[in-house]
Amino acid sequence: MGLDYGRMLDLLGIEAQLLTAATHDAHVDAPVWGASGRTLGQTIRHLGDLCEDTLSWLGATAAEQRWDLPDRPALREVTSRFAVRLADLLAEFGSRPPHDRCPTWWPEQHTVRFWLRRMLHATTVHRVDVQAAAGVLPTPIEPDVATDGVDEVLRLWFGYRLHALGITATRPCSVGVYVADRNWLVTADQNGAAVVSSGDVSTTTPDAVVGGDAPAVYLWMWGRLPDRAVETSGDLDAIAQLWGLLQLATR
Repeated sequence: MGLDYGRMLDLLGIEAQLLTAATHDAHVDAPVWGASGRTLGQTIRHLGDLCEDTLSWLGATAAEQRWDLPDRPALREVTSRFAVRLADLLAEFGSRPPHDRCPTWWPEQHTVRFWLRRMLHATTVHRVDVQAAAGVLPTPIEPDVATDGVDEVLRLWFGYRLHALGITATRPCSVGVYVADRNWLVTADQNGAAVVSSGDVSTTTPDAVVGGDAPAVYLWMWGRLPDRAVETSGDLDAIAQLWGLLQLATR
C-alpha cells in the first residue's frame, strides 16, 4: 500500500517546479498564511534546509557540499539553493531502490522510500504556502497523494513524533478521520497517542469525526486551511485537541 516509488519521484520534481515558478514575481518577505508563521523567503530557505538534512541522512556524497546562506539572502539566492539541492535529492533517489536501507527518525521504516515520501509531502505543503503567498492560484493536490499525506501526518507525526517530543494530550479523546476509501481512529490521553486504520469510523463510536475531501483534510491537518474546509461532528473540543497536537508535532 502507498504511492508508487517512481510516481513519487516524478511528483517531487513537479512540485519543485511549481514552487520555483511561483517565486518569479514574488516578494521575499511576503507572509505565508497558516500555521508555519514564516515568510515566503523563510519557507523556501527552510525547504532547502530539509533537502540538505535529507541528503545527510541518506549518506549522499552531495551532502558534503553545504550551501551556506547569509542572514538575509535575496529570494533568487534561496530559490536557487533549493532548486540545486532538490536536484541533488532527485538524483540520489533515482539511483537507489526504494528498499535500500538508511537511517531515519521513524522506528517503523529505515529505507530510502521513507525519505522520498517525507520530502514529497514537505515540498507539496510548502509549495501551497509559496503559491498562496505569491498570489498564485494553488495547483490542486491529487486525491491519492493527499490521502497518503493524511496517513503520513497521522502515523509519523501524531502517532510517533508527539511521543518523541514528550507531548501528551490534556484529556482523553478519540477522533475518527475519514477521506474517500480510507479511515483512521486516532486516540490520545495523558499516556500517549495512537493511530490505527479503521474499516469504518461510524462503527468505532469515537468522541468526534473529521473528514471530507482528501486534499482539504490534508492541508487542514498541516494548519493550512480553516476548520470550515473540513466536515466535523461530535465533540468539537476533541477535534480542536487533535488539531492542536498536530501543530505541536509538526512545527
